[in-house]
Amino acid sequence: MNERCTRVILATRDVIDGELARLRRGGARPRALLDVGCWDGESTARYGRTLGVSSMHGVEVFAAQARAARARGIEVAECDLETQPLPWGDGTMDVVVVNQVFEHLKNVWLPMSEVARLLAPGGHLVFSVPNLASLHNRVMLAGGMQPSSIRTFGPHVRGFTYRQTRAFLEYGGYLEVVRAVGVGFYPLPLRLGNLVARAWTGASHTPVLVARRRAPLGARPPWLDRVEGEQTWYAPPEVAAE
Repeated sequence: MNERCTRVILATRDVIDGELARLRRGGARPRALLDVGCWDGESTARYGRTLGVSSMHGVEVFAAQARAARARGIEVAECDLETQPLPWGDGTMDVVVVNQVFEHLKNVWLPMSEVARLLAPGGHLVFSVPNLASLHNRVMLAGGMQPSSIRTFGPHVRGFTYRQTRAFLEYGGYLEVVRAVGVGFYPLPLRLGNLVARAWTGASHTPVLVARRRAPLGARPPWLDRVEGEQTWYAPPEVAAE
């Protein structure tokens, strides 16, 4: 991973923390936080302090990192997001953070259904993935090169444009995107790039989207309709169309 990409990843965490602070300033008084893909819990603990929550939860597939997160006071479930449900009850999380996770998943429908199920009515999801339609990816593709956010010899197996990400989160009306912030704008330096990214989020390196749960408690997450059989791997027509 090059230094510039690392800076954008760290800046994305800062933006997420800033969005959580905005929620707190706006009157949100969350009790429970879930960080999907919490790694060693360092960012999770920071998010928890920003929100002032009484309980922090995480999901992590790697055992060593899960142990490190538990040592920070985080309740961690070691789960394979693509095949296993999450162990908490419906509507038990006031804020869910999903940062740089879904681009690594083939089956995005089950984990999205679980995230939505766990989120309390009126609660907020903070979600980010690299932007397949970032300006630098568009230039690379126009030049006959593989876009860097979904390299053949890389860890990402799905590509999301900004518009596709919004459509995915708002599928079925269960969630409503209330805010989006772009982070990074290659090839500009980070500080200048962030200014441009906020003005042109659709071409930023990584958009951070904040969505609010509109559905009442007990509502069926619409992404569940895509979980069974071969449909697991294909987007519904209204999400696929741009």
